[in-house]
Amino acid sequence: MDGDPPRSDTAPVSRRRYLRERRAREEAESLLDQKSRELFVANSALREQAATLEDQVRARTAELTRATAAAERANAAKTAFLAMISHEIRTPLNGVLGMAEALNDTGLELAQKDMLDVMTASGQALLSIVNDILDLTKIEAEQMEIEEIAFNLHELLEGVCRLHALKAEEKGLSFERSLEFGSDRRVVSDPTRMRQVISNLVSNAVKFTLRGSVRLEARVLSSAEACARLEVRVSDTGPGVPADKRDRLFQPFSQTDASITRRHGGTGLGLWIARRICALMAGDLVFDSPPEGGAVFVASFRLAAADAPETTGLLGPREAEAVLRARPWRVLAAEDNKTNRLVLHHLLKPYPLELTMVGNGAEAVAEGRGGGFDLMLMDVNMPVMGGLEAVALIRAHEAETGRARCPVIALTANAMTHQVEEYLRRGIDGHVAKPVKREVLVQRMADLLRAGGAAG
Repeated sequence: MDGDPPRSDTAPVSRRRYLRERRAREEAESLLDQKSRELFVANSALREQAATLEDQVRARTAELTRATAAAERANAAKTAFLAMISHEIRTPLNGVLGMAEALNDTGLELAQKDMLDVMTASGQALLSIVNDILDLTKIEAEQMEIEEIAFNLHELLEGVCRLHALKAEEKGLSFERSLEFGSDRRVVSDPTRMRQVISNLVSNAVKFTLRGSVRLEARVLSSAEACARLEVRVSDTGPGVPADKRDRLFQPFSQTDASITRRHGGTGLGLWIARRICALMAGDLVFDSPPEGGAVFVASFRLAAADAPETTGLLGPREAEAVLRARPWRVLAAEDNKTNRLVLHHLLKPYPLELTMVGNGAEAVAEGRGGGFDLMLMDVNMPVMGGLEAVALIRAHEAETGRARCPVIALTANAMTHQVEEYLRRGIDGHVAKPVKREVLVQRMADLLRAGGAAG
């Protein structure tokens, strides 16, 4: 009808828009609620996982701590065991090898000397095994130290050659040497470790060569840094090393043929130890197999100073002998073992020493406080009072009275690195391990007697 108001078409549109917006809002709220719940669940799971991970980390840490502690205990037990085994083997060996060395000075018949040589070689073989195991322990623990001592290089190498030339001669082998430097050539390095490496190489060459020859060549190579390098080449005409076995040469407890162990014995540690020593001395040990056969080992060592003064370092064997024969030095020896006392008496018998023997540390303190001794030889493990305690009391008495310090050598079957270091910290001046070799003992005694005489 004409009087009705006009109808608007905008109302339905607005309502539809409103409904769409409300629906969209509800969907958004529903989605937000869903996502919030999912996030809550995820966070809860994450917290649980974090807690579980923390528990696992704590458990693993505790397990690792226990394992580390167990490993440290095992390592300490191993060290203590090796120290004990070393001591217990060295003590009887001191009697065997010491008396054998003394017996060799008594003018034996040929057959008797042959038997003595077998006994000595067997004892030295056992000692070599003990030393190899100790060296292995030192290297693994990174406790092998290299000394810097001035010495006559020509004399050291000649000594090695003389020893093994006799063994080569017994097998009908020719032993050749070539030392490309003068007899007065002095260098600074570690003579003990150098001798050990070179002796091992020459000993192997003589051992495995059935016919032909063994040759040692040595030369000193100078460098621009005013240092020098010793190169020692040991070659033989033996069977050599098969190509498929050469990669095992420098592995520990390894020998190229199992029959070698049966025929010659040994631990299979010699070359591995030798190469490690060369590396510690800034050198190397390499192998070569020449086309004509045989084997060639070349060892190199860094020499800290090629022109060392004559007055420094340890005395040579002849110089040491001269010092001990120079006058009747007064020497106090503390040793509880009767066999070891007998060995020491015979080893020092050729020298004009005034040797006083006591059986324990307390007796050593009583004698030492009286003064007048030029040198003391002290066992460490003794009844009543040990050697270290005795030295501490002697040092205290010297400090109280102003008396000159008397040098003390630890003469003991304890030879582990940590043991020797402890002795030097606690007032000992030198160390000689049992079984005692006369040459080593005489050299150490002479070096300290000379130093004491110079100081006085």
